[in-house]
Amino acid sequence: MRPLDFLGRIKVKLGLVIVLAVGVAFVVNEVGLGSGLTSELRIAVAVVLALIMVQVLARGMTKPLREMASAAQTIAKGRYHLRVRSTSRDEVGELARAFNAMAGELGEVDRIRRELIANVSHELRTPITGLRAVLENVVDGVSAADPGTMRTALAQTERLGRLVTQLLDLSRLDSGARLIEAEPVELAALAEQAVLEAGLAREDVRLSADVPADLVVRADPDLLAQVLANLLDNAVRHSPPGAPVSVTAAAGGSGVRVTVADHGPGIPTEARARVFERFSRLDAGRTADAGGAGLGLAIVKEIVELHGGSVTVGDGPGCRMVVELPDRVVTRGTPERRATVPAERPFPVHEKGRFMDAVPAADRGPGRAEVPVTAPAGPLGPGQAEGAGQVPGPPGPPGALGSRPAGAPGALVPVRSPRRKTGLSRLLVGTVTGLTTGFLAGGAAAVFIGLYVSATVALATVVLATATGSAIGLSLAAGPRHVPPYTRESEGAQPPSYHPPSLFPRPELPEPPQWLLPAVAVAGLVAAVVLPGSGGGLGVLLVAVVVGAALWPALRRRLTPWTAAFGLTGYWLITAAVTRDADWLVALAVGAGAALVALAVSGAGAGWLGVLRGGLSPVFAVGPVPWFLSKPVRRLAAGGRLMPTLVGAAIAAVLLVLFGVLFASADAVFAGYADRVITPPDWLGSLPLRITLFAAFGALLAALALTALRPIVDPVGPDAAFAVHRAVWLVPLVSVNLLFAAFVAIQIRFLFGGGATVRDTSGLTYAQYAREGFFQLVVVSVFVLGIVAVCGGMLRTARRERLVLAGLLGTLCALTLVVLVSVLHRMDLYTAVYGQSRLRISVQATVWWLGAIFLLVLLAGAIRLAGRSAGWLPRTAVLVTGLAVGVFVTVDPELRVAESQLDTHYLSRLGADAVPALVRLPDDRRRCVLAAVADNTDLERPDPWNGWNLARAEARELLRANRVEPGACPAHR
Repeated sequence: MRPLDFLGRIKVKLGLVIVLAVGVAFVVNEVGLGSGLTSELRIAVAVVLALIMVQVLARGMTKPLREMASAAQTIAKGRYHLRVRSTSRDEVGELARAFNAMAGELGEVDRIRRELIANVSHELRTPITGLRAVLENVVDGVSAADPGTMRTALAQTERLGRLVTQLLDLSRLDSGARLIEAEPVELAALAEQAVLEAGLAREDVRLSADVPADLVVRADPDLLAQVLANLLDNAVRHSPPGAPVSVTAAAGGSGVRVTVADHGPGIPTEARARVFERFSRLDAGRTADAGGAGLGLAIVKEIVELHGGSVTVGDGPGCRMVVELPDRVVTRGTPERRATVPAERPFPVHEKGRFMDAVPAADRGPGRAEVPVTAPAGPLGPGQAEGAGQVPGPPGPPGALGSRPAGAPGALVPVRSPRRKTGLSRLLVGTVTGLTTGFLAGGAAAVFIGLYVSATVALATVVLATATGSAIGLSLAAGPRHVPPYTRESEGAQPPSYHPPSLFPRPELPEPPQWLLPAVAVAGLVAAVVLPGSGGGLGVLLVAVVVGAALWPALRRRLTPWTAAFGLTGYWLITAAVTRDADWLVALAVGAGAALVALAVSGAGAGWLGVLRGGLSPVFAVGPVPWFLSKPVRRLAAGGRLMPTLVGAAIAAVLLVLFGVLFASADAVFAGYADRVITPPDWLGSLPLRITLFAAFGALLAALALTALRPIVDPVGPDAAFAVHRAVWLVPLVSVNLLFAAFVAIQIRFLFGGGATVRDTSGLTYAQYAREGFFQLVVVSVFVLGIVAVCGGMLRTARRERLVLAGLLGTLCALTLVVLVSVLHRMDLYTAVYGQSRLRISVQATVWWLGAIFLLVLLAGAIRLAGRSAGWLPRTAVLVTGLAVGVFVTVDPELRVAESQLDTHYLSRLGADAVPALVRLPDDRRRCVLAAVADNTDLERPDPWNGWNLARAEARELLRANRVEPGACPAHR
């Protein structure tokens, strides 16, 4: 159990544990003082309870640490499969997730290491074996040392050399020994050279390059040439005769996309993820002579990732290898100025997607002491000299650019992050913040200055501090904000500082739809307008209909027979707010209807846990609502219209107040009209309530929308089934069945035998005998449901034992149905003498509902014995419960109570639902009872339009027809 997983900081959890421990001690002390316990006993009980609570909470907080300790010991033995449960959102949860990622990486590294050893052994053994066979034949005289034999030996040696070279390249790339030396590279020339070289391998393949002449990328030309060579080598090798092979490139955002395409057999979709693994071949039976060692694409992937890019297999005919490279360099027609980077601070380069400093000048070889960096013409930064020279680098492969004279057109400038513009909202926030801070600081200083100097100096201090603060805030807000385009990180740098998770981390949420924010606003506005003063009448139904209509776009994807049945039943129950007046009955119906609607929105219910979670799904979704609504709100404000509108409205309000006051003081007639305009309306007193309702129902709609957009969650409980000896369950079930059978026999003999038998046996009247025990019998039936759930769902039995267990449980359920019938009979006997009440009729309805549930359980057990699934039981039980509540509301319990109850005082406490029966009372009782009911339910006043209620409207008509006025009965007054 981890009840504190929703918090994002371990220190907050520890503080909460301490607060709860202190609270437990305080509550125990107060209860102990009220109970007269001694101080020693209070201290002991408080310590024990606090320790238990701390142990329960701390166990959930530290369980990931214990799991990590156990998993670390397992991993140390070379078993990398173990993972830690990481549901917490705090630092311990972050550590657990990092531990799982580390374990996965270690397992992957171990797998690659094993495969690498096996593959390298195989790849080395093949050419060595062939070379050994050739040399043995020459030594043994089987073959002559002619040029043909030597060429065979040379081919095996070259193959072995290529394999070793590729392995060394991969080793250098993995270890970081081969750092890229980035410089601007013209892709057109590089692609043309790569196409010419690849065409030498096969003359029956048509190769072409289509690269814009001005497309330049900042990369290592040698490594980029190797990428193109490897990709073209694969394309040429697998292309059919006469088929085209093309190299294309285009700008994409701030990067470059290079595509090498052929018309060969292509790469299957399921194999695309593993083609970049080392020694990977699509045809496992293909020899290395026919297709290489399987390292070419692995080298391509390492080089591209070294530049911070990516390589993927694209869609289309044949095979399309797509390389994405960052750091595109654009040409500008304005004069340029070149800056010289000192040898001890070379230009930062990439290593696996990160920028890092290149190796020192001494390790780069001659001609690499300085790297050209182009920048736009403009003011020089500190420490730069005007007209600084540039030492060009050595000539590289085609595409490597040398230096250009300062001021020449076509200067090369790396694409970098632009300077952010200062917005009006930032200026406004900075000014208001500075003004508020200055005012508070000046006010604090003015208090002391006013006491010891003078009030004039204090006032001047406040004004000066306020003006200074606003000026500072405005200047800071208007200051430049520039995001550095590169981050330097040397090889010996410290790891980045740890940023702890937020107190309430952002959960994973679906994309909010476009209609969400308007729907939230409409639902909140309708609730704020309709609900205040409605008294739970028509306004509740109107808000429910608006919420359902607003959710319809999200609910269509969840529409199934079950969800439709739940939704319709739920809205049927919510209509009780319009048709019934009894508060307790309306609250029961509306609550059950809301739970059914929530279950329909969630789509869950395949199991009992799914039913519970689905009914509470809006409660679970309320927490992420701020994050869910943040994106639509930002989208609304991103258009640049929201903040100017608010600022304009604020300025307009200030001007209206200023000029309105001046005009009102200048003209008495205008002042009279202005007084009428600014007189607060009647609804202003309920404004706080309306704001609260707006926020609450807006959040409710957002929570329901979030629930509908999320995937269906049907939690599966733990497999708690266990096997025990048959005597453990056989003896108790047989005993309980015998006890129930004896009780049923007594009920048949005495309860159904008539009043004379009861009087002769117990000395009680029939009604007195029936009154005893029906509450206990209802509890007994609930316990039987628990026994059936435990035995049927948790006991693991063999086939024959399962039949015996099902027979015993079925017999117990059947006997319990007889007990429920006896409860109904007892209640009928008792109410025939003493009349109905709200509690008695509620117990009768509960007994009928329990009988329906037991029938469903018996049916599900029979279906399971037949070998079929009973997965429909949870949803059916919920639907039967909703229908039972609806029938109970339709029966109108208060009307049934009024028809059978004889107690005048009890009748006076009923609601408007009972008036149709109360008007049929004798004249001496009718007038007083109706007057009391009218006073209790405020029937003398008409309901507002949003509080209209059918039962209350009919009751008013009946009261007017009987000429009953509230307070007319002297006894009532």
